[in-house]
Amino acid sequence: MRIILILLLHVILFANSYNFEEIKFVSAVDTSFKKSGKIEVDKGKVVITYKEPSFKQITKIDNNITIKGSSGDIFILKGKALYYTGLFIDVMTKIDTFDKLKTNIDFKIERKNDIFYITFLGDLADTITKAEVKIKNLKVLSFKMFMPNDDTLEIIKK
Repeated sequence: MRIILILLLHVILFANSYNFEEIKFVSAVDTSFKKSGKIEVDKGKVVITYKEPSFKQITKIDNNITIKGSSGDIFILKGKALYYTGLFIDVMTKIDTFDKLKTNIDFKIERKNDIFYITFLGDLADTITKAEVKIKNLKVLSFKMFMPNDDTLEIIKK
């Protein structure tokens, strides 16, 4: 389940549409994994399409999330997988643009030069302990999320 959540984390980086590279570090096996794809965000709908190393498409429409694999099979998330995946996608959309960073009540922010250091509040802190968001000219370039189990997920906008 945590792997699905992490996969979905990298789903929603920045508003509208953009290509990205994802670097996921899994502490339990001391290994990093790289993926690349495209994210599309539009009013209540997020589509994350991984192209490398293999095809996978994650779609969130309102409170429903589906995953389509390279075989064409579609899986509908339910229960904890749906809850945590939705949570990660929502967090990603909250830190994807400069304006949203400055106006969100779900976290507190410290800024040092071109990096925002985010500390999550409430229930979010149990799932994502902190994040670092790199900006340039008021645009988010990348962000890295830190989990309580020492896993990390970094999204780099191309």
